[in-house]
Amino acid sequence: MEHIEVVKRTIEFKKPAYLAMELVDVPKIYNAYGTLNPENVSFIPGTENFDSAWVTYHWTFLEQWKTEKGETIRKDEWSVVQKIPLNENSTYIIMNNPLANTDDFVNYRFPSSEVTDKFFTNISGVIKKHYPDRFICGYIDPGAFLIAYNIFGYQTFFFKLSENIRLVVDVIEKIFDYHYAQIPKWKKAGAHMVNVIDEIAGNNGLFFNPEIWRKYFKIYYDRLFKLIHEENMYTGLLFDGDISVILDDLLDMEIDVLQFVQPNVVGIKTLKEKVKGKKCLKCSVDMMSTLAHGSPEDVRKEAETLVENLNSKEGGFICNVLRWYRPQYPEENVLASVNTFNRYRKI
Repeated sequence: MEHIEVVKRTIEFKKPAYLAMELVDVPKIYNAYGTLNPENVSFIPGTENFDSAWVTYHWTFLEQWKTEKGETIRKDEWSVVQKIPLNENSTYIIMNNPLANTDDFVNYRFPSSEVTDKFFTNISGVIKKHYPDRFICGYIDPGAFLIAYNIFGYQTFFFKLSENIRLVVDVIEKIFDYHYAQIPKWKKAGAHMVNVIDEIAGNNGLFFNPEIWRKYFKIYYDRLFKLIHEENMYTGLLFDGDISVILDDLLDMEIDVLQFVQPNVVGIKTLKEKVKGKKCLKCSVDMMSTLAHGSPEDVRKEAETLVENLNSKEGGFICNVLRWYRPQYPEENVLASVNTFNRYRKI
């Protein structure tokens, strides 16, 4: 069974031939938020026969320069300035928030989606040349809330959420408009699916009352998923943090795949009881705990737990594997996850 067909059958619960694997660190594609040359990326041993490629649009940088220390400074289409530290323990640092003083809102210029054209032209060529036989999952990362945090700054964002929610809604809406315009571009580039990565929760629950999300913001995700389906692509969502309180809402939405890279936060047991069999799940070994700080044996056990609790003969589970960069996960842990998942794949 071909890679693309395996992923499709997994999502649709149509008895795939084996456990589907999605790879983050795809050679010639993965760029670690623009800090790594994709040409220098190599396969994690054991992932060469992966099924789904994680392909991300992050930003388009309009300006880049160097500090005296050699640090890269870059300005994205949202007028947010980032610094790339020389220390590879972090990816980037936000240096300014253009709407931290919301008096600037009147003069703030939201970007045109045309700035993304170069990315989509380039990635289309890479997909056609190197991965025409693989399932392509296009990622919108950062999502609307993550972009809004960068534009406002966290403190201003949450202050305005309580004081002037209409302003926040207007900004979120304009960001979604930018993302809506990307959907046909993903289709043209060769994507089979578009997945949104966003953040409305921490490890202890949502950042705000779930009714706020339901009343003011859910509608924008609904429209995004509808547009993706209208382009005959699958839909996916990755919300960081503990989103247990809105799981039922997500199950009722036009979402084909729910993704968790911190499955221990919501809980594997919860995912089994509430999501398994209703939506396809895509999970990695927990990136913030087990993969980062556990032993290879811890990683092996968690990978086994994920498959044995969330997979079925009908499908409904995709394993995520990653090495990451800035910082890179311990090699022995990465290999433990790959080798364990591969035992279940039996290609």
